[in-house]
Amino acid sequence: MNLFKVGVSEQMGSEFKRVTTLTNIVYVLIFFLLLPYLAYFLPDYIKLEHHTFRSSVPWLAWFSAITGFVLNALHRHLISKIFFISTWIVFVTIVPIITGGNHVVVLFMHPFYCIATSVMVHFVFSRKRERYLYYFFVAVVWALIIFSYEFIVYYNPDLNIGLYFPGGFFRWRMIILILAAFFNGAIIYLIQLNYDFYSALKKRNKTIFEQYKTLESQRKDLEELKQMLEEKVSSRTKLLLEQNNQLREYTFFNSHILRAPVSRIRGLLYLLSVETSPDEEIRIRSLLAESMTELDQAIKAINDKLQQVELLDDLT
Repeated sequence: MNLFKVGVSEQMGSEFKRVTTLTNIVYVLIFFLLLPYLAYFLPDYIKLEHHTFRSSVPWLAWFSAITGFVLNALHRHLISKIFFISTWIVFVTIVPIITGGNHVVVLFMHPFYCIATSVMVHFVFSRKRERYLYYFFVAVVWALIIFSYEFIVYYNPDLNIGLYFPGGFFRWRMIILILAAFFNGAIIYLIQLNYDFYSALKKRNKTIFEQYKTLESQRKDLEELKQMLEEKVSSRTKLLLEQNNQLREYTFFNSHILRAPVSRIRGLLYLLSVETSPDEEIRIRSLLAESMTELDQAIKAINDKLQQVELLDDLT
Protein backbone atom coordinates (compact mmCIF):
# COMPACT_ATOMS: atom_id res chain seq x y z
CA MET A 1 0.00 0.00 0.00
CA ASN A 2 1.26 3.48 -0.89
CA LEU A 3 1.20 5.44 2.38
CA PHE A 4 1.34 8.74 0.51
CA LYS A 5 -1.96 7.95 -1.31
CA VAL A 6 -4.00 7.12 1.78
CA GLY A 7 -7.29 9.04 1.72
CA VAL A 8 -6.86 9.97 -1.96
CA SER A 9 -9.75 9.00 -4.25
CA GLU A 10 -10.53 9.42 -7.94
CA GLN A 11 -13.44 11.73 -7.13
CA MET A 12 -11.05 14.39 -5.81
CA GLY A 13 -9.90 17.29 -7.93
CA SER A 14 -6.29 17.48 -9.03
CA GLU A 15 -5.34 20.17 -6.46
CA PHE A 16 -7.11 18.25 -3.69
CA LYS A 17 -5.18 15.08 -4.59
CA ARG A 18 -1.88 16.94 -4.70
CA VAL A 19 -2.29 18.61 -1.28
CA THR A 20 -3.59 15.40 0.34
CA THR A 21 -0.56 13.52 -0.96
CA LEU A 22 1.80 16.21 0.37
CA THR A 23 0.03 16.10 3.74
CA ASN A 24 0.53 12.34 3.94
CA ILE A 25 4.21 12.84 3.10
CA VAL A 26 4.56 15.25 6.04
CA TYR A 27 2.83 12.81 8.41
CA VAL A 28 4.90 9.82 7.29
CA LEU A 29 8.20 11.73 7.47
CA ILE A 30 7.50 13.01 10.98
CA PHE A 31 6.47 9.52 12.09
CA PHE A 32 9.67 7.87 10.87
CA LEU A 33 11.95 10.78 11.89
CA LEU A 34 10.69 10.79 15.48
CA LEU A 35 10.47 7.01 15.79
CA PRO A 36 14.25 6.38 16.31
CA TYR A 37 14.49 9.30 18.75
CA LEU A 38 11.56 8.02 20.84
CA ALA A 39 12.85 4.44 20.72
CA TYR A 40 16.33 5.55 21.86
CA PHE A 41 15.07 7.65 24.79
CA LEU A 42 12.20 5.34 25.75
CA PRO A 43 14.11 3.67 28.64
CA ASP A 44 14.97 7.08 30.11
CA TYR A 45 11.39 8.20 29.69
CA ILE A 46 10.09 5.11 31.49
CA LYS A 47 12.52 5.67 34.39
CA LEU A 48 11.23 9.19 35.01
CA GLU A 49 9.28 9.35 38.23
CA HIS A 50 7.52 12.60 37.42
CA HIS A 51 6.62 13.20 33.79
CA THR A 52 6.42 16.86 32.86
CA PHE A 53 4.52 18.33 29.98
CA ARG A 54 7.81 19.28 28.38
CA SER A 55 9.07 15.69 28.47
CA SER A 56 5.90 14.57 26.69
CA VAL A 57 6.26 17.01 23.78
CA PRO A 58 8.04 14.57 21.38
CA TRP A 59 5.39 11.93 22.08
CA LEU A 60 2.57 14.41 21.54
CA ALA A 61 4.11 15.57 18.25
CA TRP A 62 4.49 11.95 17.13
CA PHE A 63 0.91 11.06 18.02
CA SER A 64 -0.38 14.22 16.30
CA ALA A 65 1.19 12.99 13.04
CA ILE A 66 -0.41 9.55 13.54
CA THR A 67 -3.80 11.12 14.32
CA GLY A 68 -3.59 13.36 11.26
CA PHE A 69 -2.77 10.36 9.08
CA VAL A 70 -5.70 8.36 10.48
CA LEU A 71 -8.07 11.31 9.90
CA ASN A 72 -6.84 11.50 6.30
CA ALA A 73 -7.55 7.79 5.90
CA LEU A 74 -11.10 8.46 7.18
CA HIS A 75 -11.42 11.28 4.59
CA ARG A 76 -11.54 13.97 7.31
CA HIS A 77 -8.90 15.94 5.46
CA LEU A 78 -9.62 19.47 6.73
CA ILE A 79 -9.97 18.35 10.36
CA SER A 80 -6.72 16.41 9.96
CA LYS A 81 -4.80 19.49 8.79
CA ILE A 82 -6.22 21.87 11.40
CA PHE A 83 -5.62 19.37 14.22
CA PHE A 84 -2.05 18.56 13.16
CA ILE A 85 -0.85 22.14 12.55
CA SER A 86 -2.57 23.46 15.68
CA THR A 87 -1.12 20.76 17.94
CA TRP A 88 2.28 21.06 16.30
CA ILE A 89 2.39 24.84 16.86
CA VAL A 90 1.24 24.49 20.46
CA PHE A 91 3.34 21.48 21.52
CA VAL A 92 6.51 22.13 19.51
CA THR A 93 6.88 25.93 19.30
CA ILE A 94 4.96 27.33 22.29
CA VAL A 95 4.76 24.85 25.19
CA PRO A 96 8.52 24.06 25.35
CA ILE A 97 9.30 27.77 25.79
CA ILE A 98 6.60 28.31 28.41
CA THR A 99 7.58 25.24 30.44
CA GLY A 100 11.36 25.28 29.72
CA GLY A 101 14.17 26.64 31.84
CA ASN A 102 16.77 29.24 31.07
CA HIS A 103 18.94 27.61 28.45
CA VAL A 104 20.76 29.09 25.49
CA VAL A 105 19.59 26.22 23.22
CA VAL A 106 16.11 27.75 23.00
CA LEU A 107 17.58 30.78 21.16
CA PHE A 108 18.38 28.48 18.25
CA MET A 109 15.86 25.65 18.53
CA HIS A 110 12.73 27.77 18.82
CA PRO A 111 13.34 29.73 15.55
CA PHE A 112 14.33 26.47 13.86
CA TYR A 113 11.07 24.76 14.91
CA CYS A 114 9.07 27.83 13.80
CA ILE A 115 10.73 27.79 10.37
CA ALA A 116 10.06 24.04 10.05
CA THR A 117 6.43 24.65 11.03
CA SER A 118 6.07 27.38 8.39
CA VAL A 119 7.39 24.97 5.76
CA MET A 120 4.83 22.35 6.83
CA VAL A 121 2.01 24.90 6.54
CA HIS A 122 2.92 25.38 2.84
CA PHE A 123 2.79 21.63 2.33
CA VAL A 124 -0.38 20.93 4.28
CA PHE A 125 -2.67 23.75 3.16
CA SER A 126 -3.56 24.80 -0.38
CA ARG A 127 -3.63 28.48 -1.28
CA LYS A 128 -6.41 27.67 -3.73
CA ARG A 129 -8.67 25.37 -1.68
CA GLU A 130 -8.03 26.54 1.93
CA ARG A 131 -6.98 30.11 1.30
CA TYR A 132 -8.08 31.59 4.65
CA LEU A 133 -6.70 28.77 6.80
CA TYR A 134 -3.43 28.89 4.85
CA TYR A 135 -2.89 32.62 5.41
CA PHE A 136 -4.04 32.38 9.03
CA PHE A 137 -1.49 29.72 9.99
CA VAL A 138 1.23 31.41 7.92
CA ALA A 139 0.57 34.62 9.85
CA VAL A 140 0.65 32.79 13.20
CA VAL A 141 3.94 31.04 12.44
CA TRP A 142 5.59 34.16 11.03
CA ALA A 143 4.50 36.11 14.12
CA LEU A 144 6.30 33.46 16.21
CA ILE A 145 9.38 33.78 13.97
CA ILE A 146 9.49 37.58 14.02
CA PHE A 147 8.84 37.88 17.74
CA SER A 148 10.77 34.76 18.69
CA TYR A 149 13.27 36.67 20.82
CA GLU A 150 10.58 38.60 22.73
CA PHE A 151 8.65 35.37 23.30
CA ILE A 152 11.72 33.53 24.60
CA VAL A 153 12.89 36.38 26.84
CA TYR A 154 9.40 36.87 28.29
CA TYR A 155 9.43 33.34 29.72
CA ASN A 156 13.22 33.22 30.22
CA PRO A 157 14.13 36.73 31.41
CA ASP A 158 17.62 35.75 32.56
CA LEU A 159 18.81 34.89 29.05
CA ASN A 160 21.19 37.42 27.54
CA ILE A 161 21.68 36.89 23.83
CA GLY A 162 24.80 39.07 23.80
CA LEU A 163 26.65 36.49 25.92
CA TYR A 164 26.04 33.67 23.45
CA PHE A 165 25.74 35.29 20.03
CA PRO A 166 28.29 37.80 18.65
CA GLY A 167 26.59 40.87 17.27
CA GLY A 168 23.72 40.79 19.70
CA PHE A 169 19.99 40.86 19.19
CA PHE A 170 19.85 42.64 15.79
CA ARG A 171 22.24 40.27 14.03
CA TRP A 172 20.55 37.25 15.53
CA ARG A 173 17.13 38.40 14.34
CA MET A 174 18.39 39.22 10.82
CA ILE A 175 19.91 35.75 10.44
CA ILE A 176 16.67 34.12 11.61
CA LEU A 177 14.54 36.20 9.22
CA ILE A 178 16.89 35.55 6.28
CA LEU A 179 16.80 31.79 6.94
CA ALA A 180 13.02 31.85 7.31
CA ALA A 181 12.60 33.83 4.09
CA PHE A 182 14.99 31.53 2.23
CA PHE A 183 13.32 28.27 3.29
CA ASN A 184 9.78 29.59 2.82
CA GLY A 185 10.61 31.14 -0.55
CA ALA A 186 12.29 27.94 -1.72
CA ILE A 187 9.33 25.82 -0.64
CA ILE A 188 6.81 28.18 -2.24
CA TYR A 189 8.82 28.13 -5.48
CA LEU A 190 9.06 24.33 -5.48
CA ILE A 191 5.36 23.93 -4.74
CA GLN A 192 4.47 26.40 -7.50
CA LEU A 193 6.85 24.62 -9.87
CA ASN A 194 5.24 21.31 -8.97
CA TYR A 195 1.77 22.81 -9.47
CA ASP A 196 2.71 24.28 -12.87
CA PHE A 197 4.21 20.97 -13.95
CA TYR A 198 1.15 19.07 -12.74
CA SER A 199 -1.18 21.56 -14.49
CA ALA A 200 0.82 21.28 -17.73
CA LEU A 201 0.76 17.48 -17.44
CA LYS A 202 -2.99 17.53 -16.79
CA LYS A 203 -3.54 19.83 -19.79
CA ARG A 204 -1.40 17.56 -21.93
CA ASN A 205 -3.32 14.49 -20.77
CA LYS A 206 -6.58 16.29 -21.53
CA THR A 207 -5.34 17.11 -25.04
CA ILE A 208 -4.24 13.51 -25.56
CA PHE A 209 -7.62 12.28 -24.29
CA GLU A 210 -9.48 14.62 -26.65
CA GLN A 211 -7.29 13.47 -29.54
CA TYR A 212 -7.99 9.88 -28.54
CA LYS A 213 -11.73 10.57 -28.54
CA THR A 214 -11.44 12.17 -31.99
CA LEU A 215 -9.45 9.21 -33.32
CA GLU A 216 -11.92 6.80 -31.75
CA SER A 217 -14.81 8.66 -33.40
CA GLN A 218 -13.00 8.58 -36.73
CA ARG A 219 -12.29 4.88 -36.27
CA LYS A 220 -15.99 4.21 -35.66
CA ASP A 221 -16.88 6.25 -38.75
CA LEU A 222 -14.37 4.23 -40.77
CA GLU A 223 -15.81 1.00 -39.39
CA GLU A 224 -19.31 2.10 -40.39
CA LEU A 225 -18.06 3.17 -43.83
CA LYS A 226 -16.26 -0.14 -44.22
CA GLN A 227 -19.41 -2.02 -43.24
CA MET A 228 -21.47 0.04 -45.68
CA LEU A 229 -18.97 -0.55 -48.50
CA GLU A 230 -18.90 -4.27 -47.77
CA GLU A 231 -22.70 -4.36 -47.92
CA LYS A 232 -22.64 -2.42 -51.20
CA VAL A 233 -19.97 -4.68 -52.68
CA SER A 234 -21.91 -7.76 -51.57
CA SER A 235 -25.13 -6.35 -53.03
CA ARG A 236 -23.51 -5.36 -56.31
CA THR A 237 -21.75 -8.73 -56.54
CA LYS A 238 -25.09 -10.44 -56.08
CA LEU A 239 -26.66 -8.25 -58.77
CA LEU A 240 -23.76 -8.89 -61.14
CA LEU A 241 -24.11 -12.63 -60.60
CA GLU A 242 -27.81 -12.41 -61.35
CA GLN A 243 -27.06 -10.30 -64.43
CA ASN A 244 -24.47 -12.84 -65.54
CA ASN A 245 -27.02 -15.64 -65.11
CA GLN A 246 -29.54 -13.67 -67.19
CA LEU A 247 -26.94 -13.15 -69.91
CA ARG A 248 -26.15 -16.87 -69.87
CA GLU A 249 -29.83 -17.67 -70.27
CA TYR A 250 -30.01 -15.12 -73.10
CA THR A 251 -27.06 -16.81 -74.78
CA PHE A 252 -28.71 -20.19 -74.30
CA PHE A 253 -31.94 -18.89 -75.83
CA ASN A 254 -30.06 -17.36 -78.72
CA SER A 255 -27.95 -20.43 -79.44
CA HIS A 256 -30.51 -23.19 -78.87
CA ILE A 257 -34.15 -22.27 -78.34
CA LEU A 258 -34.25 -19.48 -80.97
CA ARG A 259 -32.09 -21.35 -83.46
CA ALA A 260 -34.38 -24.43 -83.61
CA PRO A 261 -37.58 -22.72 -84.91
CA VAL A 262 -35.58 -20.59 -87.31
CA SER A 263 -33.95 -23.69 -88.77
CA ARG A 264 -37.31 -25.42 -89.13
CA ILE A 265 -38.83 -22.37 -90.81
CA ARG A 266 -35.96 -22.24 -93.28
CA GLY A 267 -36.45 -25.95 -94.07
CA LEU A 268 -40.22 -25.62 -94.47
CA LEU A 269 -39.81 -22.59 -96.73
CA TYR A 270 -37.44 -24.62 -98.87
CA LEU A 271 -40.00 -27.43 -99.12
CA LEU A 272 -42.62 -24.91 -100.24
CA SER A 273 -40.30 -23.73 -103.00
CA VAL A 274 -40.26 -27.16 -104.60
CA GLU A 275 -43.28 -28.86 -106.27
CA THR A 276 -45.39 -30.76 -103.75
CA SER A 277 -48.88 -32.17 -103.65
CA PRO A 278 -51.71 -30.03 -102.25
CA ASP A 279 -52.03 -32.21 -99.14
CA GLU A 280 -48.29 -32.00 -98.52
CA GLU A 281 -48.34 -28.21 -98.99
CA ILE A 282 -51.17 -27.90 -96.43
CA ARG A 283 -49.17 -29.98 -93.94
CA ILE A 284 -46.04 -27.90 -94.55
CA ARG A 285 -47.95 -24.65 -94.04
CA SER A 286 -49.40 -26.01 -90.76
CA LEU A 287 -45.90 -26.89 -89.54
CA LEU A 288 -44.69 -23.45 -90.68
CA ALA A 289 -47.42 -21.76 -88.58
CA GLU A 290 -46.44 -23.82 -85.54
CA SER A 291 -42.78 -22.89 -86.03
CA MET A 292 -43.70 -19.21 -86.38
CA THR A 293 -45.68 -19.39 -83.13
CA GLU A 294 -42.72 -21.10 -81.42
CA LEU A 295 -40.37 -18.39 -82.78
CA ASP A 296 -42.67 -15.65 -81.50
CA GLN A 297 -42.74 -17.17 -78.02
CA ALA A 298 -38.95 -17.50 -78.04
CA ILE A 299 -38.56 -13.84 -79.05
CA LYS A 300 -40.91 -12.77 -76.22
CA ALA A 301 -38.89 -14.84 -73.73
CA ILE A 302 -35.68 -13.18 -74.97
CA ASN A 303 -37.26 -9.74 -74.57
CA ASP A 304 -38.23 -10.60 -70.98
CA LYS A 305 -34.65 -11.67 -70.25
CA LEU A 306 -33.29 -8.47 -71.77
CA GLN A 307 -35.65 -6.37 -69.66
CA GLN A 308 -34.44 -8.15 -66.52
CA VAL A 309 -30.81 -7.48 -67.52
CA GLU A 310 -31.58 -3.78 -68.05
CA LEU A 311 -33.26 -3.64 -64.62
CA LEU A 312 -30.15 -5.17 -63.05
CA ASP A 313 -28.00 -2.58 -64.89
CA ASP A 314 -30.07 0.20 -63.40
CA LEU A 315 -29.70 -1.27 -59.89
CA THR A 316 -25.95 -1.58 -60.20
